Amino acid sequence: MGKASLGMNSCLAKFGWHRQMSDERSMMKGLAESIARDISVMATESKWATRFVWAAIAQGALSAVITAFLLMGELGFMNPPVSLIISATIPGVWIALGYLAYLITGVVGMAVTALFYQYLEVNLKSLYKGAAKSFAWLHLILSNVGVIGAAWSVTYAGYLGGIASLPASLGGQGLSPLQVENLIRGDFLMPIVAFGSLSVLGIVFGGLGYILSYKARPKRVT
Repeated sequence: MGKASLGMNSCLAKFGWHRQMSDERSMMKGLAESIARDISVMATESKWATRFVWAAIAQGALSAVITAFLLMGELGFMNPPVSLIISATIPGVWIALGYLAYLITGVVGMAVTALFYQYLEVNLKSLYKGAAKSFAWLHLILSNVGVIGAAWSVTYAGYLGGIASLPASLGGQGLSPLQVENLIRGDFLMPIVAFGSLSVLGIVFGGLGYILSYKARPKRVT
């Protein structure tokens, strides 16, 4: 009886030991997979942050071209010059508004947006997949196209409206304020609204993609 009891206890001990070892192997396997996954994600840069950084660089290059063009226009090949239009006419203020809006939203805005994608993909280790990826593409394309179209339309409308407002003695057309307003509304209102709506829609899609990706982020192991 004693030998049988001893043998049973020995079997139970071996069974418990094997079960403990199995549990430990499963735990170690899960931990190893988790570490490998974390290392893989950490070693991967944020693709979407990189894309928005390149978008900011491209927008910055375009803004530099526009700035150089406006500055060179002061040398005499633009008549009347932009500085006169801005300082002497109300529509000319639109030139400054469109230019600043482009710098803020097109250049700085894209660079700041890259930080959000960097935080989500690298810090939180949540990659864009499925619908979130589609929303990110829409964010990138629509917001950039919308910013360029809206800001440049505002700037050009201000330039033409300013020329129309200036008296003929200064190189303008001498139109009345009502005529200038009708000119701007007829030619530029719809493009400005359309491109502005594209930009806003792109931002909305970006927010939706961010929410989806944030909810799908890996849970932290405590």
